[in-house]
Amino acid sequence: MVYGKFSTIYSICDVKEKLSDSAILHLLAPSVFNPTPERLLSRAEKYQADDTVKVYAYSKNGEYKGIIAFKIKEQTAEILGIAVNPEYQGKGIGSRLINYIFSQFAVNKVTAETDDDAIGFYKKYGFAVADINNKCDTKRYVCVCESVTHHYDLLIDENNDPVHDPKPLRDYMDKWDGQGFIDSMELDNEKSVLEIGVGTGRLAVRVAPLCGQFCGIDISPKTIDRAKENLAEYRNIDLICADFLSYKFDRKFDVIYSSLTFMHIEEKQKAINKAAALLKDGGKFVLSIDKNQSEYIDTGTRKIKIYSDNVEKMAEYIRAAGFTILNRHDTEFATIFVVQKG
Repeated sequence: MVYGKFSTIYSICDVKEKLSDSAILHLLAPSVFNPTPERLLSRAEKYQADDTVKVYAYSKNGEYKGIIAFKIKEQTAEILGIAVNPEYQGKGIGSRLINYIFSQFAVNKVTAETDDDAIGFYKKYGFAVADINNKCDTKRYVCVCESVTHHYDLLIDENNDPVHDPKPLRDYMDKWDGQGFIDSMELDNEKSVLEIGVGTGRLAVRVAPLCGQFCGIDISPKTIDRAKENLAEYRNIDLICADFLSYKFDRKFDVIYSSLTFMHIEEKQKAINKAAALLKDGGKFVLSIDKNQSEYIDTGTRKIKIYSDNVEKMAEYIRAAGFTILNRHDTEFATIFVVQKG
């Protein structure tokens, strides 16, 4: 695929069949321990012999400058090796190669194993990092980047922030939730509120002034950073960057709400159960689910796997968690549930 124009043309192309070429082997060298000619050729032959391995190189004005090898299994891309010519490091080439995986392959996440030399690169890109418990002298890490996290981080990089959208766009987004959605929470300054999937604060800037304490959780670090900026004037705010399903909350809430988030959650019953567990008795859960039944969000530059919501199944999940459905109604693009615990 070719990108850019005029004097700055770059492409990312399949080079698996060219791995034995000297230029490609030279590019591969930084990703191979003790890269002797014999070891490099052995690695190239290993990649070529494995039908599941894909190898792509970044080329600018006809010169190869970066390379990535990876394999995909069950919608997870595992990076086997990534390297950029030292002369061109720090120019975003490694990030473009990972972006290419997200844009061209239907993966839910990208993983890698690395050491101290490369851990900074993965952290900067947005990978979650954890130590590997092993007995080696060299410390190793496992790195994971979820496609949904990557997507929303990129939206911030692209300066996409719905809090600052012009009014016509804000009105359009209200077709999934809007003022009626907020009114159904019946907020006052004594109530504590949790938003699942707070984003940059599109709804939070309207909810926070109406409640006593507001907590928002989101999986995207850059999105949470932007939400902190957008909500800086309020003193009742607590924003958490974490996965809702795995995060251990230390409190319960009077109201929990979520809009345009459950399509990113595969374990829907588990999420509904957790919302029920986090609510005080008599508390309300207000949920907006998208009517769209697509399998992916396709932006043209990347694909994000989603888990579309079925209205009747969602009603079953809600009842199974012990909720009483007070109201269920449709907007143009969504179905909204207003439910109560107990």
